[in-house]
Amino acid sequence: MDQPVEEDAPRGHGNTMPEDQLARRHAARLTSTLGIAFAVLFLAGLALLARTPGVHATEADLAAFYGSGDRRWILLGGLYVLPMAAVAFLWFVAALRQWVEMSSRTIDHLLATVQMLSGVAFITLAFAAAGAATIVANSVELANLPVDPTVARQFPLYSRTLLIIFGMRMAAIFVTTTAKLGHEAKLFPRWFVFGSYGVAGALFLVATLNVWLVVVFPLWVLVLNGIIWFHGRTIAQEPAVSASTL
Repeated sequence: MDQPVEEDAPRGHGNTMPEDQLARRHAARLTSTLGIAFAVLFLAGLALLARTPGVHATEADLAAFYGSGDRRWILLGGLYVLPMAAVAFLWFVAALRQWVEMSSRTIDHLLATVQMLSGVAFITLAFAAAGAATIVANSVELANLPVDPTVARQFPLYSRTLLIIFGMRMAAIFVTTTAKLGHEAKLFPRWFVFGSYGVAGALFLVATLNVWLVVVFPLWVLVLNGIIWFHGRTIAQEPAVSASTL
């Protein structure tokens, strides 16, 4: 006599991914998505703020720039795009720490704390730099104040000092601690770990106001998240590989 079949019996159980692997894959995808969002927004914000007249601009150039609609590009970059990048980076730092904890058996909590604090310090300096870069355009747009040539030259320079000099110092600490954590957990390849130490050394030691130094950090974040995304795809393939060997 045929036995009755239970309708609620699990089907395809061999192809079901365990909950811990699902969680790690989700964490990897979330981390990489947030990291890529930060890098794109940060680069876009830098491109918009790069329109600001330099310290050698004449008074006529400053008056023409801030008296035209071009100043709104500065407001867009400093008041919206760069702060959105900072918020994305804040979530990225938290998601990255969660992914490392889920992907490794042990974690150096002291190193992880330094990593998070350096990320928060970088965000703080990015916000301050965005405010300094937009103060002249903001005063003209919202308060209809005249352009002071001295202020119009000094505040963009102050913004670059905050972001490029001090912000990149904090970014260097973040790069170093992230590479060390990933190396200890055997999550990153050796070429990336040692390359990260070189990037951190350049960010920490080079003293310049050239915006190209800032570009190095989001590019490093893009490479990092490419590696994390690859880890997520590897996790997704683990059940299929194990099932095929049975």
